[in-house]
Amino acid sequence: MAEFKTPTPQEFDAITRRTAHRMKHQLLAVDARDDRCGERVMITLNNGAVVGFPLSALPGLESATPDDLHKIEVEGGGYGLHVATLDADISIPSLLADQFGSTIMRRAVARANASKANGQLGGRPRKPKAA
Repeated sequence: MAEFKTPTPQEFDAITRRTAHRMKHQLLAVDARDDRCGERVMITLNNGAVVGFPLSALPGLESATPDDLHKIEVEGGGYGLHVATLDADISIPSLLADQFGSTIMRRAVARANASKANGQLGGRPRKPKAA
């Protein structure tokens, strides 16, 4: 097992700066509520945008009733939502990536996964050497 190395003050400051920069550009939840008329969950993000998701798009909330959705809590500094009555946790970054991710990125991830699976099978067959 690897031994923990305490960062130097300079390394710690660099890590803190990188984390603060990443937090400024990461979309996180500020508030969440249910929209009873449309059977959606409305999420207010830290950039001011309000996005709505149908219950079918939220894992664990597909068959939720309006009473179940009465109290949705934002947890983890905006990284997640928690519905206590259903014991359901939803990751905001994963939800946004799944619903709004670009098709180019999805294709790249699928191609990388296929390549990895092919590599585990031994990769491409070798080309025969010309005589």
